[in-house]
Amino acid sequence: MKKIISIVAAGLIGSAANAQDIYAGAALDYGYPHSGDTQTVASLIAGIGLGPWYGAEVEIGGRIAGDADYGTQRLRAWGTYDLGAVKARFAGGLTSYDLGDSEADGYNLGVGVERNFSDKVTLRGEFIRDFMDDTFTAAVTTTRVAVLYNF
Repeated sequence: MKKIISIVAAGLIGSAANAQDIYAGAALDYGYPHSGDTQTVASLIAGIGLGPWYGAEVEIGGRIAGDADYGTQRLRAWGTYDLGAVKARFAGGLTSYDLGDSEADGYNLGVGVERNFSDKVTLRGEFIRDFMDDTFTAAVTTTRVAVLYNF
């Protein structure tokens, strides 16, 4: 899974010249595996808007607090719908958790809102649900707050 995410991320970066919007930022995520071992993750996010309402992004996160200890990687396609003051955001893609000596793979779905505070800064709030292999992290709900810089 890590190889797939790396290859697609390189492809996204390579196609950035054709993108209408390039962004990068950081997020604070609160992950709640339904096994009960919560954790707080700091994530780095990079993405491109391929059109006014859709695009793709890649992210990598590492544990900063909590009971569990795993790193996250996601590759997601997204779409938005303009509601006026905010945009509704829908996303889905591949997820990989680095569990230290093993890896859990699966897919994710997300829904949220984002608001541009200027031409360069966007604030995002989002719920992400990871559906993983049959491990202790089989179902994880993540609550995210992110700040993104638009290039």
